[in-house]
Amino acid sequence: MRWSFASCPLILFLICLGIQSSSSARSNVFKTKNKLNPWNPDKFLSYFQTKRRNTNRENINPKYSPSQHNLMKYKNKPQKGFLTDLLSNSLDIIPSLIPTVMQQVRTVINQPEILPSLARTITKHVMGSARKGDSRVSSAGKEIFKPTPVLIEDAGFHAESHHVLTPDGYILTVHRIINPDLPHVQSRPVVFLQHGILCSSSDWVIGHRSKAFGFLLADAGYDVWLGNFRGNIYSRNHTHLDPDKEDFWQFSWDEMGQFDLPTMLFHVTRYTGQNKLVYVGHSMGTTAFWVMMNRYPEMNSMIQLMVGMAPVAAAAHMYSPIKYIAPVAGPVEVGMLWQYLHLLQRVLSMTGQYEFWPRGSLFADISETLCQEVDGRVRRNESVCAITENIIFLIAGFDAPQMNFTLLPEILRHTPAGTSARTLQHFAQGVNSGRFTMFDQGSEKANLQKYGSPVPPEYSLSRVTCPVVLYWGLNDWLAHPTDVAELADGLPRLLASYQVPFPTFNHLDFLWGKTADLLLYHPAIKLINQFGKI
Repeated sequence: MRWSFASCPLILFLICLGIQSSSSARSNVFKTKNKLNPWNPDKFLSYFQTKRRNTNRENINPKYSPSQHNLMKYKNKPQKGFLTDLLSNSLDIIPSLIPTVMQQVRTVINQPEILPSLARTITKHVMGSARKGDSRVSSAGKEIFKPTPVLIEDAGFHAESHHVLTPDGYILTVHRIINPDLPHVQSRPVVFLQHGILCSSSDWVIGHRSKAFGFLLADAGYDVWLGNFRGNIYSRNHTHLDPDKEDFWQFSWDEMGQFDLPTMLFHVTRYTGQNKLVYVGHSMGTTAFWVMMNRYPEMNSMIQLMVGMAPVAAAAHMYSPIKYIAPVAGPVEVGMLWQYLHLLQRVLSMTGQYEFWPRGSLFADISETLCQEVDGRVRRNESVCAITENIIFLIAGFDAPQMNFTLLPEILRHTPAGTSARTLQHFAQGVNSGRFTMFDQGSEKANLQKYGSPVPPEYSLSRVTCPVVLYWGLNDWLAHPTDVAELADGLPRLLASYQVPFPTFNHLDFLWGKTADLLLYHPAIKLINQFGKI
């Protein structure tokens, strides 16, 4: 089976209906009984010798006022209900859906050796016996999931896991790579790597020691730390909220930038004794960084260099299917009914109690099973594993030359790692509005109550005053080059904005591209060396 846009309908159908059908099958990767000291925002700000306090009602952009928001451009737009839009879009894709589905069914039927494993996977979810974090083995008895610390140790490094507590009670896991061949780890310069949407710390250490970015940095002499945002497989825990209940998932990248990043970074600096570090973010790891610097501009003094890979702020030109959530996730419109957004939340919640695409979901497990069972008798592009590959291409951009098909089964054991449906909705709001704002609560009244403004306040990139270098791909469907250019124009201390020199380089090639080490990692390390002072 060759990849084509004819596969898109099946992919979108699977994403919507099969991603997370077994909410009872989820559990946390860890349950910590240790008493954690929460990061205190007041003490944190006093660390920077400032008395500034942040509140929910603060207008992030001092130059912004609600009157500047052109509500009239939405007023005259014909309004259609959510179900009308959904039905209309569905009817448009039906002609290409039927042959694609039939092709996938024939593929499965023609590979009867896959059916027992597939049946076991589905049965576990139907019976509620699947558990996230379980030790999983293939039909051949081979372990098919290794947590980030195991991946680090398998590569010849030492690994540490640190649990930190945010001010709002989320328990996050931060991983550390220690190179045993280099002495005095506490005195080595720190590089902090932060993953993007649906990802985790493992993304930086999947692959050979000579290829994965986290390992290359550790071998270059850095003290490497890997963050995990709330809601993913390593940070799916809270002091009192239940991850299987809606309240746990009421967050987006607003809270990741306001709470998660400063909590993790402050822990790293306090633990290592280093008061400065190099920050590398991919995708949403850059979005949360811009938010953090708006909330706490004092933290700019902590950052020696910010490296943004596939950076995202406003995403008006996004070409990914995420944008199709936009018609029902968009900004507050005159006459717009709250039930549009409420209905969207209900539809997303049907896929797993407000959690989007976690590890351990039915679809994630089916993908893992199908890819694990592919052997030398079946060409990969004709196997059912190609369904999963199509999904990756559809979301991030098509780049077969850079896709490491050998590494793909390992990637799918760790990614997707889960996030909140609200996080995805927040990105979609930016597509619709073309603005980089706080989460739109869905009505003028709700926004007034939350922010003191009928529309969500806008973040200002002018508050990011640390040195910044951007890397972007020409074929990136999530971080579109036009959006990156607009983002770059708003950064006051932009040192450089580099296009990765490969014409079809896409969003996920930044993590797993076949030649990402040559095209991106080694040049980035040379640049980091100028600031890291090894």
